[in-house]
Amino acid sequence: MDNDFQWIAVGSGAAGLASALWAAHRRLKAVVVEKAPVVGGATAYSYGGLWAPNNMLQRAAGLDDSDEQGLTYLRFLSGGFAEEEKMQMYAKEGAATIEAFSQLGIPFRIIEGLPDHYFPGAPGSLGPGRTLEVVPLPKKALLISAPALLDSPYMPGGVSWSDAIKWGGLGNRYSWAPENLEHAASVYAAGQGLAAWLLLKCLEKGVTILTQSPATRLLVEDGRVTGVEVRVRNGTQPLKGDRGIFLGTGGYESNPEFVRAYQSFPDSAPHHPPTQTGDGLLMAGELGAFIRNIPASLSSMVGYWIPRDGGEPEFHSAGIQELAYPHAIVVNSEGKRFGNEAFFQEFVVKLREFDVVKKHRYANIPFFLLFDSQFRERYPFANIPPGRPLPAWVKRADSLADLAQQLGIDATQLQQTVARFNDNASAGLDPDFGRGQSLWIRKAGDTKHPINPNLGPLFKAPFYGVELKPTESSSAGLYTDIHGRVMHLRGHAISNLYAGGTVRVRTEYGAGYQAGLTLLGGMTFGRMAVEHALLADKKPS
Repeated sequence: MDNDFQWIAVGSGAAGLASALWAAHRRLKAVVVEKAPVVGGATAYSYGGLWAPNNMLQRAAGLDDSDEQGLTYLRFLSGGFAEEEKMQMYAKEGAATIEAFSQLGIPFRIIEGLPDHYFPGAPGSLGPGRTLEVVPLPKKALLISAPALLDSPYMPGGVSWSDAIKWGGLGNRYSWAPENLEHAASVYAAGQGLAAWLLLKCLEKGVTILTQSPATRLLVEDGRVTGVEVRVRNGTQPLKGDRGIFLGTGGYESNPEFVRAYQSFPDSAPHHPPTQTGDGLLMAGELGAFIRNIPASLSSMVGYWIPRDGGEPEFHSAGIQELAYPHAIVVNSEGKRFGNEAFFQEFVVKLREFDVVKKHRYANIPFFLLFDSQFRERYPFANIPPGRPLPAWVKRADSLADLAQQLGIDATQLQQTVARFNDNASAGLDPDFGRGQSLWIRKAGDTKHPINPNLGPLFKAPFYGVELKPTESSSAGLYTDIHGRVMHLRGHAISNLYAGGTVRVRTEYGAGYQAGLTLLGGMTFGRMAVEHALLADKKPS
């Protein structure tokens, strides 16, 4: 194995692949180090959105936007947890990153019909135009010798976000035209598509891709990070990276100790790949890196465990799937609704309400997803197509009272809750929590539903129910400057060490969440890290 490189990217998600691609474009000898046998990381699990205000595709389409308007929206999202300098950087460099990678041959397009999350109410928000995605890549474009890509459990293979919207929303997936799905089977799309395009361009530029090669520690000489140690079949091997080491290792959602240390919920489940164990935090932390937390992060969701015969249970995130579909509600053990089920950012905040006096725990945990047979006739559950029998672990009953007894819910209050919900939902309304009003989340529901894409009554037996669990994205990460340099606890940069993606704390947007910020943020810091390393190399010592 060649062990002498100029640029080492640890992790093969969007951040790591983008940094390696940009390094190769700038004539650096680059390698991507990935511990899994497949490429893509959490990027491949994602919907693949990239949020770029004032981007070139908007201008080509005649859509008005500006850096300042994008910055205004970022300030709204931040909740006071972002840094002005980094918000300004993102508002300018996000669009520049799209243009830069477009010039390298990666085609992007606007996701038609998808507005900002908080449009039209938030200052600086816009309708469609800012959220982009890659054009799907034909699978035959990647050679058979290329590393395999991680499959997503959330997006149907080869289906882009634009496709899902055009075909009636994710809730309608089992009524999508067979010819559309046949074409989808021949391409990489969504987050997997983004990873595929970056991988293709990396290979064309001569980037070395090492899979099944977990990085175990950073190598330091004279106070400067000079490489990484990777585990190989017969032990460990050092890799040299004299121009820069870029950490794009993702979060720590599958590391219970880190989750307990940094996250809000004592019993949080992972909805990311099992490889997300905080490797970058561990390696950089050994060198004194500053790990910063954003305690009010709104990138949490909810989901449920799927038992597997003879194996570990699998967690299924339902935040913009089942919870966004009509004919379902979420209640606490008292049988009461407590939030807008369909808009996960608003909903998870309600899970953090702590009952100090009576329960002395989170007031709305445990909590449960309930749905009726109308739901099962139209929508998948646990990736089981509509109309097919559900497994025995899903509780069911011919009455809400019996279902409540099985799940440990107050039956009397539940029946009152559902009666009120049904009266309003039949008219497409939710005066209590505003479900179905968000223009963004309506696109993730069932746009062909006769009442509301996210709202419908529950009255057709049998009724079904499962206990839900909160699932969080990492809120803590490595603190970096605007160039992506990892900062030491004592305030100086750790020489030659950079980070991007969810391994770094997202101080460019703080508490808020907007689809597309995380992926494009990782790509942006990946590009800027390379540029800083090249500039630093030219400066006199």
